[in-house]
Amino acid sequence: MKDLKLAGDKSQKSVIKVGDVCLGGKEIVLIGGPCAVESSIQMEKAAASVRRSGGKILRGGVFKPRTSPYSFQGLGLEGVNYLVQAAREEGLLCVTEVIDLRSLEMVVDKVDLLQIGARNMQNFELLKLAGKVNKPIILKRGLSATIEEWLLAAEYIMAAGNSQVILCERGIRTFEPSTRNTLDLSAVGVAKELSHLPVIVDPSHAAGRRDLIASLSKAAVASGADGLLIEMHPNPEEALSDGPQSLTPEQFMTLAQDLELVAQSVGRNFVSRETRETLETLRSEIDLIDHTIVERLSKRMQIVRKIGDQKRLDKVKDVGRERDILQRLVPLAEELQLSPEFIKRIYSYVFEFSVQSQIKSKLTGDDQLESLCPMGGK
Repeated sequence: MKDLKLAGDKSQKSVIKVGDVCLGGKEIVLIGGPCAVESSIQMEKAAASVRRSGGKILRGGVFKPRTSPYSFQGLGLEGVNYLVQAAREEGLLCVTEVIDLRSLEMVVDKVDLLQIGARNMQNFELLKLAGKVNKPIILKRGLSATIEEWLLAAEYIMAAGNSQVILCERGIRTFEPSTRNTLDLSAVGVAKELSHLPVIVDPSHAAGRRDLIASLSKAAVASGADGLLIEMHPNPEEALSDGPQSLTPEQFMTLAQDLELVAQSVGRNFVSRETRETLETLRSEIDLIDHTIVERLSKRMQIVRKIGDQKRLDKVKDVGRERDILQRLVPLAEELQLSPEFIKRIYSYVFEFSVQSQIKSKLTGDDQLESLCPMGGK
């Protein structure tokens, strides 16, 4: 570690201030947004969710170095404009990844922070270029980089003149296939011991699965991370990049609420929601929930039609099954302070349309079968 002349100076911990946001202080900074910028509407929804969840920085990739040359490579300058506009409208900062001189020059005067990805951690010419700009740099750990190599990459940026480096642990490649990468939380403690630089964690690229992100995020805060970089998409099922590891807005908000408690338990601060609720913000929350309700109803009806294909026409309506569903949902409704009558009325419509859908699907299938095999045919 003898060459860590700048990154290894431990006389005082660095707090990197960007606008009103401080990375490396007592507050946990939440950075959220989609892997890739796809449209203005997508970014508007993502930015609104980040702000409502207590996030301070909107993320979104516009230049995507992908493993396959046939994968979505990003929108470039068009995507930058969507990212910046969405962030400004919600009062957020924004960050995007740069991959070379051209991309750096294109975004440096537009965004608030720059990111150098894992694949470019040892792109020394790019590190030197990043050292010549006056913008904070989020430096991700390489796929198989040691902590020393990671810190020396930060040293390249600092030696070129930019001291505003934020280290980001995003998981390393190991022999374990259960996750996309292996999140090395010990690296948070080691990096903070060897360096004065802030350290944040990206649990999304470590896990590669949304079901693990909440647990890894809480563990990261408990281990001493100064912030989190989390992928969240308004509709992960339609994401052009990293959909399986992207949280929904509702999951993102729930996680933020849990992080508030974890942060308090380790002497840190995090506020998971706006202190002032307005008619506009409340209606925006309802819009997100309504969107999710309709999506879930659509998926329910798809399953209903599949079930109908396995029933006889005279057995489509199953009163016992409807009764069992209500017996499970009514107590849940009461527990969640919802009117049981409200749930019963909603599900009476759900049951009615489900039966109609199954009958229609059954009759359509029978008609098609008859057209293929008419009576008397050989």
